[in-house]
Amino acid sequence: MRNFSSSQEGVCWSCGTPSGSAIFCIKCKALQKVDGKKDYFEILNLPRNYNVDSNTLTHTFREMQSVLHPDKFSSKSEEEQNISLEWSSLVNKAYKTLLAPIKRGEYILQQNGIELPQDNSALDQTFLMEMMERNEEVDEANTEEDLRKLLVKVRKELSATSEVLSKAFEGNNLKSAVAIIVKMKYFISLEGSIKEKQRRLGYVD
Repeated sequence: MRNFSSSQEGVCWSCGTPSGSAIFCIKCKALQKVDGKKDYFEILNLPRNYNVDSNTLTHTFREMQSVLHPDKFSSKSEEEQNISLEWSSLVNKAYKTLLAPIKRGEYILQQNGIELPQDNSALDQTFLMEMMERNEEVDEANTEEDLRKLLVKVRKELSATSEVLSKAFEGNNLKSAVAIIVKMKYFISLEGSIKEKQRRLGYVD
């Protein structure tokens, strides 16, 4: 098991040995304290960009949790048990954030000091009107075939929009990324409405 980089550089809290950036002290092997300043990409040893290899991400997450999980520290001191809880929680949160495309996009924006608007100011009225009409289509659809077609359509649109978002981040066009993420949220909401109606009518997706 490799010694992942820690988010804190300094001396070991347990023995005082210079710990550098290692998660475990090179001398006493104590788990080092968490410093929340390190970003999620660095914690999970990934390059800081939107396009993430989900297989690599999942592999690293599982590898880290296999040594950081609190169960591994049940015989250690209370201090180290608490540190393991903090590490495990942080790694889990980082993984869930970077695994989901929208959460990952939002996180990158936040790291650049940009928050998503709480209103629809990032979208044009044409798109908003279209979403209203699409929701009406869901309300009016009552057959399994109609709902399936609506679901296929919105999933294709969601996939295509995700590709557009990827290109926006590649070009560092953060303003466009904001609008694209908001659009993706609308598509996901629409997808959820369709699936909910399918369940309500007894249709299986």
